[in-house]
Amino acid sequence: MDKILEIKSLSKSFDGGKKFAVNDVDFHINRGDICAVVGESGSGKTTLIRLIAGLEHPDNGTITINGKEVSSIKKVVVPEKRNIGMVFQEYALFPHLNVLDNILYGISKKKDKKKIAAEVLELVGLKDYHERYPHELSGGQQQRVALARALAPNPSLLILDEPFSNLDAMLRMQLRNEVFNIIKKMGVTAIFVTHDTQDALAVADEILIFQNGHLIQKDQASELYNKPQSIYVASLFGNTVQLNKGLKNAFRCPLKEDCCHAIRNEKISINASDCEYVTTAKILKRTFLGTHTQLMLELENGEHLTVVTPEAVLGNEISVGFNSKDVLAFDD
Repeated sequence: MDKILEIKSLSKSFDGGKKFAVNDVDFHINRGDICAVVGESGSGKTTLIRLIAGLEHPDNGTITINGKEVSSIKKVVVPEKRNIGMVFQEYALFPHLNVLDNILYGISKKKDKKKIAAEVLELVGLKDYHERYPHELSGGQQQRVALARALAPNPSLLILDEPFSNLDAMLRMQLRNEVFNIIKKMGVTAIFVTHDTQDALAVADEILIFQNGHLIQKDQASELYNKPQSIYVASLFGNTVQLNKGLKNAFRCPLKEDCCHAIRNEKISINASDCEYVTTAKILKRTFLGTHTQLMLELENGEHLTVVTPEAVLGNEISVGFNSKDVLAFDD
């Protein structure tokens, strides 16, 4: 496969090496792929994209874009020479310029700039909005203008930094699908930074999981769900219950002590006596969630467990169970 972005041994510290925001990171992205970067606050996501964009300089390692080395200890190519498009959380549109002029600003030196601007505006469904100013547009329309502006120079790489976090849930889902359909249609390679794993699952060809500056897993969505390499990764992709000693005793699980075990909520069965590991439970609280019900349970040995189930649950005492094939195991 043709690598559009390649990162080797990349590290960055802001305090002289006491703590690394990005620590010895290696990965590549193939041309035309959409790669999501997921992690909690402080995991290194923002520092990573700032390094790729040229807004920060690395302490170690190299960044290569489209076969050209753009960052190393000895060499740093300035951001405007990297051919990277950026779409930010706050859109960063010029309030005093109309939609057309916002797009023309980044391609002012191109001969056919007005034709390019018209094409990208049509692509994002805003060809009739070229004379409007940012304050006259909805949040979703502003985001599409920001996308059009980023796409107009025909970038080698597009970076989207939490682009939908300012939008409500329904609009975010709709706009996310529209935006990434456009990106895929154009064949643009993109890095999509998000804290929302559902966004990542919906659009990404591959997902990078960051924790404390480390890239801890890079995989397709199905692999991250089915074969997570840590309890942290497992917990990002669905409601996951860690099986502590008390829960293992409650379910009478003969699981190894020197290993961390977990079970996904959807693998826990209610009123199931045919599972390998079963215990009885008293329902302490029911919470109606629409299509599902959340149950706060007290198990027969006094341990508490919260599960979410689509099943109708009658009475206040139930059995709860799961099978060994569904148990996730991780090294401590």
